[in-house]
Amino acid sequence: MKYKTVLFDFDGTLMDTSRGILYCAKRTIEDMGFRLPDDGTLRKFIGPPLKLSFVTVCGMSDEQATKAVQHYRERYAEEGMLEADIYPGMEKLLQNLGDAGVTCAVASVKMETIVRKTLAHFRLTDYFDAICGAPPDINIKGKEAIVREAVSRTNSSTADCLLVGDSGYDARGAQDAGIDFCAVLWGFGFSKIEDAAQFTCRYIAEDVPALERFLLK
Repeated sequence: MKYKTVLFDFDGTLMDTSRGILYCAKRTIEDMGFRLPDDGTLRKFIGPPLKLSFVTVCGMSDEQATKAVQHYRERYAEEGMLEADIYPGMEKLLQNLGDAGVTCAVASVKMETIVRKTLAHFRLTDYFDAICGAPPDINIKGKEAIVREAVSRTNSSTADCLLVGDSGYDARGAQDAGIDFCAVLWGFGFSKIEDAAQFTCRYIAEDVPALERFLLK
């Protein structure tokens, strides 16, 4: 195996969290008095930092976006957090990686407390040596910083690490942090091989079995 440590993005890679995210984003945008975007545009909320999405998708000011993030987080913790499903085959993959001695970690820009609670609810916590997410303040770290923190918490070297993710945002974060990247096509970002091929990818996995073959070969 080439990689001793595998970092997983959360939304759209480990879990399908779209129901909870989109519901809470819609309600927050409406409560803030902004025009609700179409469903395709709304899906841009899945992946990047929330504050950035409220600014770029809705045209909010920095102050408005800060307030929106606070409002969203309160609603998500109450109503949206557990509206999620682990992707088929993913838990078995995590088990097999652990059995093979691979260190696994989560690297997500979602608030870390939410990631931890969600993983605990679905009984997935024990598969990970580190769970890294955004701090509770509004100044959310970018993907690069989260990836670097995950590398540090797992006591890994960048040469031994791979980030698995579903978007260009993940790909750029891995590249900026100096680690390899594997794209997956079942999430919210990349929908076809051509999308992922625009970025530097060590591998593009069309499904979980393909990812497992790549990681454990």
